[in-house]
Amino acid sequence: MNDPNAPLFCAVTLKPSKPTGKPVTDSDGNPVAEKAAERKTRQATALAALSVDEAASRLELDWTKPLAHQTFYQAVFRPAVLRANRLAQTEILSPGLTSHALRHTYASLCVAAGIPPLQLSRFMGHAKVTTTLAIYTHLFADDHTETMAALEAMSRPVTPNVVPIRRRG
Repeated sequence: MNDPNAPLFCAVTLKPSKPTGKPVTDSDGNPVAEKAAERKTRQATALAALSVDEAASRLELDWTKPLAHQTFYQAVFRPAVLRANRLAQTEILSPGLTSHALRHTYASLCVAAGIPPLQLSRFMGHAKVTTTLAIYTHLFADDHTETMAALEAMSRPVTPNVVPIRRRG
């Protein structure tokens, strides 16, 4: 999409895997009454069971509308967290992880990188630097040299991933 007015994050819709309007049934074919939270958990678990390609094929992007947070969370983010845990065969991410936690991760990495509080406040969209300081003040107390060194080390491959090309004689 080359529209300069298009939203940065577009709306996403999840295509149903089966015709809509059909009630969830038990093994005997009887309709199951379920609460909204149970339905959301069942849907997220079903989406997490898909491969990344299968899940992506069910998404429809609409660049004429901005992202709807709740739809993104239910159709993309929560299933991705559950899928990561399934593929890792252990709980590497809290199943209750929200996309808002990514804001805190971003702020933490900015603090560790030495971004000044006023600049971070602007990045975060806070009207006042005091908001940033009130929420993230505990992050400014430590020297984050070890954290940044560990992050830098993670970005380097453990073994070389470049195969040397044989030189001509």
